[in-house]
Amino acid sequence: MFDKVSLTEQTILSTEVSKYVPINYDKVNILALESYYHKNVQNNKTDSYLNNYLNLDHDKNITWIADFIRDHYNLKYKKIPVLLYQAGIVVPQGGQINYHHHIDEYDLLNNSSDISAIVTCKTGDKSSFIQFEYEQGRKRHHTYRKQLKEKEVVIFNSELRHCYTVNPNQEPNIILSFRFQLV
Repeated sequence: MFDKVSLTEQTILSTEVSKYVPINYDKVNILALESYYHKNVQNNKTDSYLNNYLNLDHDKNITWIADFIRDHYNLKYKKIPVLLYQAGIVVPQGGQINYHHHIDEYDLLNNSSDISAIVTCKTGDKSSFIQFEYEQGRKRHHTYRKQLKEKEVVIFNSELRHCYTVNPNQEPNIILSFRFQLV
């Protein structure tokens, strides 16, 4: 009999934010757009994916979303996600964000997250996607697309490379991004 040891497990989870969480998405959208127009990015280097991630002011609506993700994940998987980072993402018409992951390769123990989560706050009528790239043994560069839907949470392993496809809508896609460590 063989003993099976699973070395990695890559997962993409999704659920809607509960309608009982009193989130004012209009206020969250305004915070993200203000940060976008003031170019309040997390890193100014052009070769860093963080130049697409926006610093957001602390707001109870964003805290409620992070708390919902933490509590929902803890109920399902009996592990507590501890929030490390939060950011806003604005993908303008015709814009996209290239492949990246949320692992700090120079500080794997202290500064890297275990899971990442996004919440789409605003998207247009035409479909926009977050696309994941994964490997399965010898098979390389497989992709999986998940349509961005308003008020939906998508949780995934932080090491998964992902991108935001071209936004075909006239209005921007507004997304919140969270990174957590599991305890």
